[in-house]
Amino acid sequence: MKKCVFILIVFILFSCGNKTINKDTVSETINQQATNGLAEFEFTEEMHNFGTLQSGEIAVYTFEFKNSGDNNLLIKDIETDCGCIKADFSKKHILPGKTGIIEVEFDSAGLWGKQFKSIEIHANTKKTKQLAIFAEVQNEEIEIKY
Repeated sequence: MKKCVFILIVFILFSCGNKTINKDTVSETINQQATNGLAEFEFTEEMHNFGTLQSGEIAVYTFEFKNSGDNNLLIKDIETDCGCIKADFSKKHILPGKTGIIEVEFDSAGLWGKQFKSIEIHANTKKTKQLAIFAEVQNEEIEIKY
């Protein structure tokens, strides 16, 4: 009886171990495919000028792109250089040949003068993608004399 219990415990331990290895192997394979650098962004526009805004205005622009690579495009993260920018993407995974959007919201509250802001997209591409927005913000509360 003790031998049967021992064999059963050993069997269970080995069967659980195989499942973990298979999950890790599958996860590793997916990560390798995602980082092959074969996915590629193709944006219709990489810069946008909002023109003249009054301080406090919120402007929104949608950057459109296509995955022109041979592999699934995986967007990992989007960073902005200012808390005044929010960037959201439509989908995290974009199949080859398919399109997606990145919506950028610029809040000009408390700003003045010429503004240049950048958006950095981290994905499984060869290089990090940079987008940029511009605006001239007029703020009547801040008056600078030269």
